[in-house]
Amino acid sequence: MNVKDLLSGFEPGNKKYFRLLSAIILLVAAILRLTELGFSYSNDELSALARVRFDTFSDLVDHGFYVDGHPGGIQVFLYYWVKLFGMGEWAVRLPFALGGVFAVYFIIRLFTRWFGEITGLLTGAYVAFLEFPLLYSQIARPYGAGLLFSMMMTWYWTRLLFDEKPRKLYAAAFSLSAAACMYTHYFSFLLALIIGITGLFFLKRDRILYYILAGTGAALMFAPHIYITLNHLSIGGVGLWLTKPGNGWLWGHLSYLFNDSVALLLLTAVIMIFSLWFGRKALKLNKFHLFSLLFFILPFLTGFFYSRVVNPVLQHSVLIFSFPFLVALLFSFAGNFPARFSGALVLLVLLLGTAQTIIGKRYYSKQHFGEFRGIALAIDKWNSQYGDSNITRAISINNPWYLDFYLDQTEGGRTTFGQYDNRGGLQLDSLAMLLDSCKTSYFIYAWTKPVPDETDDIVRARFPCICEKADFGGLATATLYSRGNTCIMPKADTLFKAVFGPENQAVAGICTMDSHEYSKGFDGRLSEIIKDQSGNLTASVEAFSDSVIEGAVLVVSFHDESGETIHWLGAPARLFVSRGKWCNVRLTVTLPETITPDSRLKMFFWNPKQERLKIRNLSFTSEEYGDKLNKKHIK
Repeated sequence: MNVKDLLSGFEPGNKKYFRLLSAIILLVAAILRLTELGFSYSNDELSALARVRFDTFSDLVDHGFYVDGHPGGIQVFLYYWVKLFGMGEWAVRLPFALGGVFAVYFIIRLFTRWFGEITGLLTGAYVAFLEFPLLYSQIARPYGAGLLFSMMMTWYWTRLLFDEKPRKLYAAAFSLSAAACMYTHYFSFLLALIIGITGLFFLKRDRILYYILAGTGAALMFAPHIYITLNHLSIGGVGLWLTKPGNGWLWGHLSYLFNDSVALLLLTAVIMIFSLWFGRKALKLNKFHLFSLLFFILPFLTGFFYSRVVNPVLQHSVLIFSFPFLVALLFSFAGNFPARFSGALVLLVLLLGTAQTIIGKRYYSKQHFGEFRGIALAIDKWNSQYGDSNITRAISINNPWYLDFYLDQTEGGRTTFGQYDNRGGLQLDSLAMLLDSCKTSYFIYAWTKPVPDETDDIVRARFPCICEKADFGGLATATLYSRGNTCIMPKADTLFKAVFGPENQAVAGICTMDSHEYSKGFDGRLSEIIKDQSGNLTASVEAFSDSVIEGAVLVVSFHDESGETIHWLGAPARLFVSRGKWCNVRLTVTLPETITPDSRLKMFFWNPKQERLKIRNLSFTSEEYGDKLNKKHIK
């Protein structure tokens, strides 16, 4: 079959043509999923790998997934897989990527059975190129595998219920794939439960026994896991950090499903509209339309209300098992397209969608998850270049092994860190103490999870120069600071500087705050400060005290026209000031969207306990590095 034949009319029932289009879609799905599999493990993948390093299966159960929030199926698979093939990214992710390809295969078959060949092909094409299923098929987590098992289960459920005659093979396959869903993820478990219950309303008499035995078999296979599931339900899980979904969460999710692309949403809408137009005289809903709607919306509603009432669990990834039903529902009338356009439509959609994901979304060039390999390489490079003993290091990471895994692969190997976590509060005090006590010329601060905004200011107050910075899409960063040698100083423009006079008890520009709660500062519109500046707005002051400072704060606040505070920032002086010497207190100002140039801005030093201290050089500056600072990925 040549290209002309391929783009010519697609006659429904032409098995050779259908198989060729299916093969092209599967080939694209395979290429997309097997390309660039070797990127740095994500936090969740390293968490899973950290929990397979056990000598016995009982230890794997007790410490590998009994204490986790997911069923143990994927953890057990990884336990044996890495023993055979090691922990290299490509080897570990390969079965998950292939699972994503086979999921597309079952999607084509399933929705072809439900709605016809064009719907099956279009749905398979979308799942092949959309960023959502592509990304979650490229990581060693339950989502790609769960998508495969969910589609397998629904396919064999369909064959068992709606084939002309029931078959033991389909009952057994339905039972096994349903059990696989239960062992993979609790949302694929939920989908299996929803589909299983739905089937009870469509049972024919001659397959009741098959269906009951299949369901009973799946339940019995999952029975050994029940006590583990009960423990999972008793712990906080992701609800400890995941926020409750808002009322508009679904609309954001729908946009996310289609790559957040207006063009792709328009393409989908055009296909839907023309499908309805061409079939306007014979439109008819059937049970499969109902199934598609129920199997997509019920997992969402369950997750949404559970998250609002009990414990937040709803996030994009957990709905991957049900999202193909939405795509199929949208294209359920695509079979109404004229036969002469259908094949070309499928190929055009596949081409445009793949281009949008690769080029429009920059899929293979952007950072998707927090980086660990790049952080390790940056730290090893700087240790080698500047000397391990000349650098003090701190990092914020969920588990030190996540970084050690990659440091072990570097020439310098593992290194020491003065701090491994930074969630604010006392951990900021610990960071300040580490900085004040270190005698090295350089300081490295790295993070693979969000850290308090003031962290950089606390470091910059002691190590004002940034030598190099490895920034991974704002999802992980490593920065090398120095006290002033071999570094790049930012371009700093002074926008405001307070002048202390006799009324402020000032001597030679020094203001004594012993009996004052508020210092003199800036009070005016933001536009008076920023003007045409494009750098970071930074407030700073130098402070001196012979005793430990407890409550003094450098404050920047924004107010509306009525004087109400709309944004407040503060840098506690205790995190910056050491007794007996002048120390710099810094506060980098972040501007939320609610702030406008006309907003009223105040900047002052607040001493609520009227502690014994002195201040000088209270100012606003604009700091900018331009292109001189190296922020490239280190690979």
